[in-house]
Amino acid sequence: MDETRPVRILVLSDRVDDSVYSSAVVDKFGDVDLVIACGDLPFPYLEYVLTMLNVPLAYVPGNHDRPTHTSDGRTVQFPEGAINVDGRVVTVRLAGERCVTIVGFGGSMAYGGRRHQYTESAMRGRALRVLPRLLWRRWARGRGADLLVTHAPPQGIHDGQDRCHSGFRTFLTLIRWARPLYHLHGHIHPSYGIDIVPRRLNGTEIRNVYGTDVIEVEA
Repeated sequence: MDETRPVRILVLSDRVDDSVYSSAVVDKFGDVDLVIACGDLPFPYLEYVLTMLNVPLAYVPGNHDRPTHTSDGRTVQFPEGAINVDGRVVTVRLAGERCVTIVGFGGSMAYGGRRHQYTESAMRGRALRVLPRLLWRRWARGRGADLLVTHAPPQGIHDGQDRCHSGFRTFLTLIRWARPLYHLHGHIHPSYGIDIVPRRLNGTEIRNVYGTDVIEVEA
């Protein structure tokens, strides 16, 4: 393992990619070090990717994620074997003694449903619970996290006009204080007609993911 090469990360969100949900996934993405899932994907799909690529998979839930009933009669709340980073700051250990620190927040703006939906004030409260750790890490290491992973977009960037697809102002605050290299989110489909070209804010690259994307983070 070359510990100086960038960490390659496969990012998934919102749409099942047939080239990923097949034996071709190893040929196409066998060189990735980490998989990130931004929500609204079937649990068996994520479990398949995790098994085939045999690297850590970290995820946040989307607003449409629901418990899955398995063939052996169990009810599964989250993809088995994956790392839930929702509302947490998690340092994921990779091969070669490398690591990536992720802060994650799943769900969307509340619009009348019951699961994985939050008002702006509720999301702010969730962020405040992890902010001390992010600030400590920024003071000690220069940035609070390498990646901010969410399902919904930040306010005013890649978001829509309707309540469901509105972005969170809280994420702008997290970008300002944590200074992640990337903010990765899903939720916004190209068919919505919203500008989803990657944007930069305070040194953070904000990327909307629909299907698949691959990014690199310096080791």
